[in-house]
This record gives sequence, C-alpha cells and structure tokens, in this order.
Amino acid sequence: MSKKKHRDTISGSSWIHSSRLHVVLYSLLLVLTPFVLLQNFLVELISKVSGSTFSLGDLDIPILPCLAVALLIVFVIIFRSRITRMWILAGAVAIGMIALAQQVTDFYFDHHFYDLQQNWHYMAYGIFAYMIYRDLTPRGRSRARIILITFFAALVFSAFDEIFQLFMSSRIFDISDIAKDVWGALAGITMIHMVGSRAHTLLANLKKIRQTTLRGYLRNPTGLLVFLFVLAFLFLCYSSLLTDSPYWYVTALFTAGSFVFLFALFHLSRFKPIKYGLISVLVALLIIQTYSLVRYHSANIAYNSYGLTVYKGIPIPFFDVMIYPDGFFRLVDKKHYFYQRDKAFFLKQRTDIILIGSGEDGLGGKGFTREKTMFMY
Repeated sequence: MSKKKHRDTISGSSWIHSSRLHVVLYSLLLVLTPFVLLQNFLVELISKVSGSTFSLGDLDIPILPCLAVALLIVFVIIFRSRITRMWILAGAVAIGMIALAQQVTDFYFDHHFYDLQQNWHYMAYGIFAYMIYRDLTPRGRSRARIILITFFAALVFSAFDEIFQLFMSSRIFDISDIAKDVWGALAGITMIHMVGSRAHTLLANLKKIRQTTLRGYLRNPTGLLVFLFVLAFLFLCYSSLLTDSPYWYVTALFTAGSFVFLFALFHLSRFKPIKYGLISVLVALLIIQTYSLVRYHSANIAYNSYGLTVYKGIPIPFFDVMIYPDGFFRLVDKKHYFYQRDKAFFLKQRTDIILIGSGEDGLGGKGFTREKTMFMY
C-alpha cells in the first residue's frame, strides 16, 4: 500500500477520534441526560448518593466528600510528576468560584456544598469548556478567542436547553440554570488558562487589564477572563433573584446594564477629570447613606412603595427581601408561587409566624395553606 493510500486510510478511520465530534456528542449528552435519565430514576439515585453516610463511632460521615478526597489522592499520585503550583492554584480558584456560586444561588434548596445536584451545572459545563478548548487549540485559535467562544457557546447552548424545556410538561424554564452553566464553563476555562500559563505572565496581563481601545480588551486573555467573571457573576446574582420565567428579560437587562455601567466607569476612570468626578459622587452617596442609616436605623420599614422599600435606612429597589427576627435581611427570589422545596425551607425556620407579601396586585405568596401559621398581606 502506498504512503498516500495509507494516510487516506488513517484519515478516514480516525473520524471517531475527532475533537469536533466529541464536542457535538458531549453537547447532545448534556441535553439528553436531564430529559431521558434525570426525570425517571437518576434524580432519586443522585439524591440518595449525596445524602449517604457511614457511621464512625457517634459520627455520621457523608460518603460523597470522602469519595471525592479519595479520587483526588489517586489523581495526585498518578499525575504527581505533572502537578505544579499553577495546577494547585488553578484548582483552588475553580473550587472557590463554585463555592461562591453556591452562596448566591439556590437559597431555598438548602443543599450541602458537596451535593451532586447542586454542582451538576458547574461540573458538566466545566467539562464542556475543556472539550471546546481541546477542539479549538489545535486549529490555531488565540487564547482570548477561545475564551470568548467558550463563554458564549455555553450561554447559547444552555439557553437553548432551557427554552426547549418550556415545551416539556415535566420540566420548567429556569434562567438561573443558564447562569450556573455559564459560570461552570467560566470556571473550567479559567482553570485551563491558568494551568497553561506562567505566573509572571498572568501578573503581567493583570497589570495591563486597562486598555486604551475597546478592541484591546478582547486581546488580553487574562483581562478578558476578569471582565467575563464580573459579567457572569452579575448574571448569577440577578438570575437567582428573578428565577420566574416572566422575569427573564429583566434579568438580561439588569445584567447587561450593570456590566456596561461598571465597565464604562472602569474604562473612563483613566481620565483624571472623570476619575475625580466619580470619587466625588461616591463620597456624596456614602455621606447620604450614612445619614440615612443613622436617622432610620430603628425605624424598620421607613418607606414602601411599588419598586422601592427603605429598611432601616437602606434603599432596596425592585427586589424581594427576607427579614429575620433578629433584624438582619437578605435579598431573595422574587416569585409569585412557592413550590414544595420552598415551603419546606420556610417551615423549617424556628419562628411562630411567617409574613409573606402578596404584592400590589395580590398575586404573590401562592402555594401555602393559609391555616398553617401563615398570614398573607
């Protein structure tokens, strides 16, 4: 057989090893897994695995984190010759990103930090980021371009996945799932970028994060990751407070508007007049907020109207808020109907009375039985 025919044979038989094919197959797997498996038996199995424990004396120790530690030890032993400080730092950054996301999202779920269901989106799309990186790198794409493609591919693909669920009777559209998928992809590509870079290169790129032109921001991969981190985190925060499907466009507007505003401040602050003007405005706002806190710190809800609540001198626009018996508060999901897991979370709280506002049109606060220590106003 001639060399040409031999090359053609290899080329024709190696399609199964194509990185592009692997991306396509993995993308299909991401879509099919929730529809085909999760809705039938895998959800219950994952829940059982996540909650499984073994006894050690008087202690009930969860199995899943122990298994994760064991796998990590095996990984370190196998790849110990390749592991560098950047590997360790990259892994710590990725885990830190997931831990941060857990503090922001799924407030009513009350998951453990190691729960598989809580971390499914981050793990699945972290692998998705690796698959795309593996496909595009040999094709000569720049690092910055790969980061952008990965970020927006995860956004588009996850959005398609969630929109498709609108037509499934057993599934619901949840924009916060899109935000978690994008965050997982960003964590994956961040880890890959750090592992493939030197520490001094990363530091040098961070020092050059401010550019003179908008196009310059798209050429610095490290700086690009920082800005995408801000964008994805804003998306994560807003989507966790506006999970109901009617609010999807509000989430998109708030995310895009906040990012453009912050980016404009950062880019324009390189000019001294604008920089000093921004500092003056921030100082004025700080003085006004301090005065408001001092004057209304004991007034509880000092003002309330549609779209604005002032609690103890702190203005809270648009979003719903949960106020605890000790006076502390946090922003929570703005929703009209509370599902089973939401009710379970509230009813576990150690309080005699729970007050839920039904909204200006009286359409909120649905899902609870009025007779169960619950007053609707």
